[in-house]
Amino acid sequence: MTAILQLPDWLGSTIAIVTAIVFALVPFLVVRWFWATSVTDKTSQVAETVAVRIGALHALILALIFAEAQSTHAELRQEVSKEVTTLEHVVLHLDQWNGPEEDRLRNELAAYVQAILQNEWQNAAPVGGSREAKRAYDTLDLALLDLQADTPRQQSLRTRMLMDMDTLQEHRRNRLSLFHRSLPTLFWWVALAGFAITVGLFFIFPITALHIAMLSMYGAYTGLVLYFILALSHPYMGPAAIDATPYTTVLDQS
Repeated sequence: MTAILQLPDWLGSTIAIVTAIVFALVPFLVVRWFWATSVTDKTSQVAETVAVRIGALHALILALIFAEAQSTHAELRQEVSKEVTTLEHVVLHLDQWNGPEEDRLRNELAAYVQAILQNEWQNAAPVGGSREAKRAYDTLDLALLDLQADTPRQQSLRTRMLMDMDTLQEHRRNRLSLFHRSLPTLFWWVALAGFAITVGLFFIFPITALHIAMLSMYGAYTGLVLYFILALSHPYMGPAAIDATPYTTVLDQS
């Protein structure tokens, strides 16, 4: 399903819209073909009532899931911003260190950022994070713990960098947790089933160009909403991908 997010935004959204239109028209045409002669006034009333209730429930489910996906995406952006800000603090403190260990610490910080970009900024990143990033973090953390602070200024900088490392670890864990807060597969089955049932109940209406056009608009909008929900639930790819440029900027400064 995520393959559609690897396409250009306009192409992925177009495919989602066209697929949803087809998915909307096929149940309508099939059900209409088999039960057109069975449509009575009573059947129409029951079908309209059921369609309205299921359609309302389906819309409510989509709205709640969309809000949840948007909220998670916004929280993830905040955690990424906080993580980058903490990394920038470490870089700034290294600039102020003015000791022989500065270059080595910069290289270890760069290794950590590079491990994030190469091993955690992707869909296949493990839940607990990559071993490469954890190893790079531990190496940098131990190097800061072993720093020899000869002046009050260096003592203060060392304390601040160690505090930054603790904060960095917290933001990294939050980022990984939010990244793996994906939508359950059951949601997609419920969304598609509700959509199919709703459009299938349109069989009480005759097949006209205007009815097909209106049903196509409903399908297109639903497809677009589902595409956006899918994009928001995969923040490292597709149209809702979070920009990794801030990490690259820190890497250039290291």
